[in-house]
Amino acid sequence: MNVAIIGAGVAGLTLAKQLSRSGVDVRVFEKARALGGRITTKHLDWGQVDIGAQYFTARDQRFQSQVKLWLDEGVVSQWEFTPYRKTNSTLVASPDATPRYVGTPGMSCIGESLAKDLDIQLSTRIDHVYSSVEGWKLVCANGSEIKNHFDWVVVSAPAEQVPLLIKNSPLDIPIHQTVHQPCWALALATRGDVDNQIQGFFGDDIVSWVSRLSSRPNQIISNEFDDCWMLHFSSEWSNNNGRDTLVDIERLGFNWLIESLDNYAIEPLSLLHSYTHYWRYAKVIDTRVSQSYIINEENQIAVIGDWLNGGRVEGAYLSGLELSEHLIGH
Repeated sequence: MNVAIIGAGVAGLTLAKQLSRSGVDVRVFEKARALGGRITTKHLDWGQVDIGAQYFTARDQRFQSQVKLWLDEGVVSQWEFTPYRKTNSTLVASPDATPRYVGTPGMSCIGESLAKDLDIQLSTRIDHVYSSVEGWKLVCANGSEIKNHFDWVVVSAPAEQVPLLIKNSPLDIPIHQTVHQPCWALALATRGDVDNQIQGFFGDDIVSWVSRLSSRPNQIISNEFDDCWMLHFSSEWSNNNGRDTLVDIERLGFNWLIESLDNYAIEPLSLLHSYTHYWRYAKVIDTRVSQSYIINEENQIAVIGDWLNGGRVEGAYLSGLELSEHLIGH
């Protein structure tokens, strides 16, 4: 059996790893130049920042076992801190017992670990797939076709992109057109001093979450600045201020951060560098769907992704894992 997987996020890489270990011939195709999907680490000329998932949790025992392996390998570390919450224009401690983990030195290390020894073709945008007498064929965005044919094809992509990829081969279960909400991400490198207690906090209807990236374990931070912050704007705000917004995201975000940290700033912050990224497919609107994967046994095509299983890193891992168990079992 040979399998084509479209998408090298956590779900796709997990599936590929598990199938490969069982002797299945697997090829992964990824449109981006890097692995990981929303756990990507952006390498900038002034530093590296995680612009997607800021941490992940592990509730399922199967995923906890994988996290234990990553901890032993030094791929991830536990981020031990007390989260805060913005309430009435100030920050209030909001402690919980949830273990949080981060990739070290960046979230992309998780994808790199999963990708070891796999056949992955980066910078390859698949436009659509179709079924031939020999098996599944993949057509690239430039019109060329991947030379090989495949017994199975698995799409690991945001729900909104799946119908176009499989337009000639509908699945048994219809896929909703709107599953995600967008998110503006803003990285800020600053000079100044903020109370060390503040490492991450939940925001408001403008910015929903802030990570003090420079406080996370085993991070690589330039000596040029004191701190690096990652602001994730709320889904509603990001939806109302799309990719072509005229709003100065940098100025708005920096002013919002200064105001939020007012009671915890020991030395005033000044801005040295910034970077913005618009995630079109970020937060899953409805996390009640929990089916791990969609499959058409007769046509030998399937869909996986975090959006099918809660919208988190753990959900992505379990989506790929459970489909691998199903395919290997067959």
